[in-house]
Amino acid sequence: GRARLLKAGAPHLSKTALIDGLKILRQLDTRSALQTYRGPQLHLFAGLDAFVPAEAAGDLLALLPDVEVGLIEQASHAFLLENPHGVAAAIHAFLHELDDD
Repeated sequence: GRARLLKAGAPHLSKTALIDGLKILRQLDTRSALQTYRGPQLHLFAGLDAFVPAEAAGDLLALLPDVEVGLIEQASHAFLLENPHGVAAAIHAFLHELDDD
């Protein structure tokens, strides 16, 4: 099923390399880049994401109150693979909102 698909597509790295990569991600701070960008933004969160919890949407909205935030429920960090139709629907709705403005 889905787990086999995810595992097949995963890079074959050592456990140390994966942990080092997570440490780098933990230090990554993209807030200034997000604040600098003046175009429309849609940020999708996954309800079961262990890396970027959906609760982070509140912090994002406090930082950037004009962005759109969506939630892909019952999905993990790999929500694009788990629910591609839900992701496409969220992007489609966002783009239609832009057309209406």
